[in-house]
Amino acid sequence: MKLPHKIALATALLGGAHAAQAQFPQTYRSEERFFQEGLELYDREKYGAAQQAFAQYIRLINEPAKTADAQYYYAISGLHLFHPDAEQLVLQFAERYPAHPKAAVAFFELGTSFFDKKNYDKAIEYLEKAPADRLDEAQIKEMEFKLAYSYFSKKNFNKAKTLFDRNKRGNHRYSYASNYYAGYLAYREGDYIGAKLDLKVAEQDENYRTIVPYMLTEVLYKEGNFAEVITYGEKSLSMTPKVQNPDEIELLVGDAYFQRNDFKKAAEYFQKYAEGKKPLDKTVQYKMGFADYKNNDFKNAIQNLKAVAIHSDSLGQNAAYHLGLSYLKDDNKQFALGAFDQARKLNIDKNVKEGATIKYAQLNYELGNFSEVINSLANYNRDFPDSKLSGEADDLLSEAYLNSSNFMEAIQHIEKLPRRSHRINETYQRVTYYQAVKLYNDQFFAQAVQMLDKSLNFPYDKEIQAASNFLKGEAYSIGQRWPQAIASYSAVFQTPNSGRTEYYVKSRYGIGYAYYNEKQYDKALVHFKAYLNDNSIRSNNPNYADAMVRLADTYYVNKDYAAALNWYDQALTNKTPDADYVHFQKGVVYNLTNRREQAIQSLNTLIKNFPKSRYADDAVYQKGVIDYEDSNYAPAIASFSQLIDNFQSSTLVPNALQKRGNSYVNLKRTNEAINDFKRVIDQYPTSAVANEAIFSLQEALGSSNQTDQLDNYLAKFRAANPESGALESVEFEAAKTLYFNEKYNQAIPRFEKFLKSYPASSSVPNARYFLGDSYFRIDDKQNALRSLKEVALEGKSEYLSRAVQRVADLEFEGGNYGEAAAFYSRLRDLATNKKEQANALMGLMKSFYFTNDFNNTILIADELIARGNATLNAYNSAMLFRGKASYALGRLDQAVKEFTTAATSATDVNGAEAHYLVSEILFKQQKYKEALDQAFSFSNSFANYDYWLGKTFLLIADVYMAQNEDFQAKSTLESIINHSPEKEIVEAAKQKLADLESKVKAPAPASTPKK
Repeated sequence: MKLPHKIALATALLGGAHAAQAQFPQTYRSEERFFQEGLELYDREKYGAAQQAFAQYIRLINEPAKTADAQYYYAISGLHLFHPDAEQLVLQFAERYPAHPKAAVAFFELGTSFFDKKNYDKAIEYLEKAPADRLDEAQIKEMEFKLAYSYFSKKNFNKAKTLFDRNKRGNHRYSYASNYYAGYLAYREGDYIGAKLDLKVAEQDENYRTIVPYMLTEVLYKEGNFAEVITYGEKSLSMTPKVQNPDEIELLVGDAYFQRNDFKKAAEYFQKYAEGKKPLDKTVQYKMGFADYKNNDFKNAIQNLKAVAIHSDSLGQNAAYHLGLSYLKDDNKQFALGAFDQARKLNIDKNVKEGATIKYAQLNYELGNFSEVINSLANYNRDFPDSKLSGEADDLLSEAYLNSSNFMEAIQHIEKLPRRSHRINETYQRVTYYQAVKLYNDQFFAQAVQMLDKSLNFPYDKEIQAASNFLKGEAYSIGQRWPQAIASYSAVFQTPNSGRTEYYVKSRYGIGYAYYNEKQYDKALVHFKAYLNDNSIRSNNPNYADAMVRLADTYYVNKDYAAALNWYDQALTNKTPDADYVHFQKGVVYNLTNRREQAIQSLNTLIKNFPKSRYADDAVYQKGVIDYEDSNYAPAIASFSQLIDNFQSSTLVPNALQKRGNSYVNLKRTNEAINDFKRVIDQYPTSAVANEAIFSLQEALGSSNQTDQLDNYLAKFRAANPESGALESVEFEAAKTLYFNEKYNQAIPRFEKFLKSYPASSSVPNARYFLGDSYFRIDDKQNALRSLKEVALEGKSEYLSRAVQRVADLEFEGGNYGEAAAFYSRLRDLATNKKEQANALMGLMKSFYFTNDFNNTILIADELIARGNATLNAYNSAMLFRGKASYALGRLDQAVKEFTTAATSATDVNGAEAHYLVSEILFKQQKYKEALDQAFSFSNSFANYDYWLGKTFLLIADVYMAQNEDFQAKSTLESIINHSPEKEIVEAAKQKLADLESKVKAPAPASTPKK
């Protein structure tokens, strides 16, 4: 049976006493001895022995009322011995003897016991029950302190503060401790005066002398009393023994110096604090970096600030701004650019954002990144309407527009201005011209002309005016609008002082060609001659020898054969790339002037030295004609046979057959003549000489009594050339009209029907070309390739060279580079002008490159380079692919030279790619500084080429990562993600940024001055 607590306590204290009394009757005096012995043991803290003595006394007396004191000490001794029943015994004592003087002390003892055990809930419960009026002064002070500390530990700071404030007064064992905690709580509440007073009292005690200085220094710091922080802090740091948390005091003293702008002393203390601490708290590291910056210690400033600048918060924004300033002082403008860019992107501190934006724009302007100046300041006045720097921003923006390669944006900006000054209009003249040049290079000729007209409306700068008229003439020439081209070139001559510019002499060449193509040879002659007489033209100019050829042609047309021969010879001396044509023309001129042997010699030179020339078949034919006209039929037959056998696709074959047949007739070789005439009718019934051939055949058959065969060939001739051919012609012309009116969907079924209805028509080759080109125009490339390939393989259309080029282009576009190369090679042989030749070579060069035939790529590129810009951007494209071939072959230094030439010769897409590839090679060679310098100069000339601009900045990020400049890499990648319009580039940047962020670990926080 479990006894109630009260009965159990009585049993424990009294039951044993009855037994003892029965066995050991003793006198009262001897019983008192046990009580006195217990008190002595209790005072000596021998609580176990004391408890035994008190128990003996209680048993002997056996009267609860008389043993109350002994019961009290028995229970309290149990508390000291941590007996589990001690709390219950003390409570029973207090309940049984409420009026007993020790009842109040019982709760006090219970509370202090639980306090010692750190059971603050129990300590509070019992100490609150201890009546202060029944405790002595020492007990009251102890009770107040322990109750206060218990509340403090339970975070009930208001009650704790009240009790500490009460307890701190007087001179007792807890007063210093209470002053310390009261000081802390006052500090916590922002009562720095009270905190100071209390802590200074606590500091007088030995126990708190090394503890208080840190907290008191922090109080002084919070109070803003930086002079006293320095004085007191430095004094504390010199104490012996050393104070607690000396590094934190060093930090506070350093920060106090920092607040007083004594950055040298601040840096000294920050350095002491930082020794051995990694990582540092970012606030501390920012102040260290700022102090270093102020002390002109930019290397250390950079190291400290860049660790903070990577964070996207207020501190990171300020750190990024001052990091940029430090990089500037360290003469590292590119890294400064990244830091300012980071600071301006964060929308936290508007003043820092404003200053960083201006710095970013200024630096970009200095580095020539004008398009980025425009991007960064485009919304400046909107974002900072009351900025004191708005004037500076406007100046930068205006200057950037003047120098930017983003001319269209500059034009749009200027056109939106409500008022335009003289200077702005001068700028407008220039940027519209520059934009026209870009449009021209990108082959948007109509738009280029429109932009040039805008420029010409503001003829301030006469050189730009001359340049605009010249370029306008070039654009019209490409479109074969010769009268407009002539007018534009003529305008150059009428521009004041144009004779001092390069455009004057260039216009001589251009207008000469325009007149030449208009068949106004007298006028063409004047300008070609003036061009060649200009002292600025040198033999290394690719147009120099060409102008000689054209001048010779004009003399030839005007029948001034001596002058023609003279200029043809000069062209050969100057190594014209059109030497085959010149030899052919010389042969023609010699023949016309009855110098037959020299004529044949020139033609033989062409045939021997240029067997694949587009003039080779004509040279063989002309050689035969010369002998034929001189009645030298045997050598004439040899030449005609050479043409017929070796140049089977030549349009001159039917003429050669006809003339060879006539030669056979003159040599009485009638049967051979008949065979040639028959062959003309069989194979070329619609040719111009077929009519002559039928008459020659009639005569030959008649002279050899074979007239019975004539009817058969007359039928063939009539079938190929029916007298009722009007309907066929009408249908073909109707389909052609639809084609030339660009109604391709309607033209296609007409041509398909025509080809089915008139398979033997002489118009079939051309109809098939028009059909294929119509399919191409509606983007049906499969059918286009099928039809055009038939044209190319048949080889009879007057549009053969166009068909071959289109087939080559389609095969190239489809990735069939081997097939493309075959057709480009054929186009080179078929080409009838410099442009077609250059197009063929361009395609052939690229096809060789994409089939990894790099040596042939270089050979064709060299041929293109020798021809100059025979077609738009040919030279630059050739330099690019020559460099790419050298790159692929591992000739990196050679590739760099070639890419550099391509990048500097024209601001087109070839130049943009070449510029990027130079950076890439330098990066692969680990020439990081050179790679960065090259990459950052990209925007100066190629900012409009978004893909290569994005590739360049991805490379810049790679360089930074290779240099462990993660902050710069992060800033660069974020800029790409925010600004690039190219999806492929943005995705690549996101991937690189994710990889970078997974590598960079955020630093763990360290202790900082509380604020």
